[in-house]
Amino acid sequence: MKKQPKNKKKVEQKKNDDLKEEVLEKEEEIKAEKEEEKKEVFEEEENLKENKELEELRKEVKELKDLNMRLKAEFVNFKNRTQREKDSIFEMAKSDCVSPFLEVLDNLERASSLAEKKDKFSEGIDLVVNKFYDVLNKVGVVEIDCLGKVFNPNFHEAIKVIEDEKFDKNIVCEVFQKGFMLNDVVVRHALVVVANP
Repeated sequence: MKKQPKNKKKVEQKKNDDLKEEVLEKEEEIKAEKEEEKKEVFEEEENLKENKELEELRKEVKELKDLNMRLKAEFVNFKNRTQREKDSIFEMAKSDCVSPFLEVLDNLERASSLAEKKDKFSEGIDLVVNKFYDVLNKVGVVEIDCLGKVFNPNFHEAIKVIEDEKFDKNIVCEVFQKGFMLNDVVVRHALVVVANP
């Protein structure tokens, strides 16, 4: 009978060892589950961080694209504006160069009109006047057509106003000095008489 208690102790010991082992296994399982949960949470947090960083990068790329488009548009506008300014400066310089020659043309026309008879000298002046007009046309200078037209202050300068029933209202009836334009820019206004303003 003495042997039985030893066996009983052994059985109890074995049960205790099995229980301990079971508890250790359970603890290991719980520990592994917790580690797995921690790992999943960590991965989820990392994914959230990456998604957030990715979203921020997308936003930054979009802003940079917008900025790039605006800068391109501004550059194109600047380039066009600069070209227009260059063209207008060139036209103004051309206009300033042409303007003094118009006075010479006026004097040549006066000399031609004062000739009492047509001789070689007056024919020479007429040839010079015609050549002058050819040169002006080549550089883009044209005479402003005003006789019989409605008075326009953009092209004409009224130096006299008359009442005359032969003309309609606000009509240019006489030209004292011809006006000229260079590519839609007035080089010199025409000095005119306006009927029935």
